[in-house]
Amino acid sequence: MKTTNLFKALALAALTLVSTFNVEAFAQETNFITNEEVENNLVVAKTIYKQDGNYLHNHMRYEFTYDDADRLVSKTATKWDGATEEWVPYFQMTYRYEADEIIMSYARWDEHRKTFSKDSKQTVYELNEDNIPVACREGEDGPVLLAVL
Repeated sequence: MKTTNLFKALALAALTLVSTFNVEAFAQETNFITNEEVENNLVVAKTIYKQDGNYLHNHMRYEFTYDDADRLVSKTATKWDGATEEWVPYFQMTYRYEADEIIMSYARWDEHRKTFSKDSKQTVYELNEDNIPVACREGEDGPVLLAVL
């Protein structure tokens, strides 16, 4: 009987702890405000602010570039450095459009070289006849991973 009561008490304590973490995580998710900059009906930049009471603090910024067909060509992310009070490069995603696929490359900022890493990760999205992605695989330099979307 004592073991059952101890188990129930531990289970209740665990559930209470998990519930508390979930509430805190949800509160953190809802404390972000987004501002989008739009030109010619395309989002060219998005700034994410963290809300602290009545104040907004810089958090992340994304800048987008498009080709002549209004397709996304690159997405560059920067994060706010409160110590230096400036935006610091974080990562860049680039997109190349082929006949039946989209090739996406991801590169992190290399602080020592002051450029985006040459060791970028690449993913290839295969398109069906309606230009809808149906499968993806890792790029040329890595093992092939085929996933049906």
